[in-house]
Amino acid sequence: MIDIAIQAAKEAGAYLKERFTQQLFPDLESHNDVKLPEDKESERRIIEVLHRHFPTHTIISEEVGLVKREDEYLWIVDPLDGTNNYFIGYPYFSVSIALQYKGEIVLGVVYNPVSEQLFWAEKGKGAFLNGKKLAVNTRKERKKAVGTYVRGRESISKEDEYEFTKPFFLETKRLMRNIGPALDFCLLAHGWIDYIVFHKSGIMDVAAGLLIAQEAGAVITYWDSSPYEQEPYDEAKLPSFLVTNGVIHEDIRRLLR
Repeated sequence: MIDIAIQAAKEAGAYLKERFTQQLFPDLESHNDVKLPEDKESERRIIEVLHRHFPTHTIISEEVGLVKREDEYLWIVDPLDGTNNYFIGYPYFSVSIALQYKGEIVLGVVYNPVSEQLFWAEKGKGAFLNGKKLAVNTRKERKKAVGTYVRGRESISKEDEYEFTKPFFLETKRLMRNIGPALDFCLLAHGWIDYIVFHKSGIMDVAAGLLIAQEAGAVITYWDSSPYEQEPYDEAKLPSFLVTNGVIHEDIRRLLR
């Protein structure tokens, strides 16, 4: 199954890379989001591969929604995570594919076709980048920590976001807002960044990245410090949690308001 997920991600990624340098015409553009035909074509290619190999599996994807079949297996697909970045020519985007089996995420693939970074993980088998095993870093000092902030598109106002993120800007080395959360989790898994603040956002974009970070040794808790518990996918849920290398977890958590 991991091989087929990788195949689907690469086929969609090759198409997205080909279109990346072209002039793009959105189907819809709002103040904080954009919909592109490239999203739909990437999705079509992924679903075609998955259905060809697993015709009884259920798929949920960002554009077409739920394609319901057998309930035990659920593929969670984001065909273009980071659409806004893609639209403006910023090469921080990915194809994200995860598989849930009986309510548990068991594999994840995140592929950036521009950098040719292929991240993947299987439950209990570790996380990898282009075949190299990944592990989070051991950075201890909060003042040297680099993190990212992920929030749902309509979950909080920009004014509230500004106030909420201020302590992280002031008390850590850098807080980034990359608008490509699947890759954010992979950066943490590789040890390139130290923490992620996840604020009222859906799991579809990060289901694969979340497993990759966990398999690389990341610590994940809700904001009250209770352990994060994976639940069956529910698009209506907008959880808030903190992901770190583990060493600086409590130090970063103290900055939460």
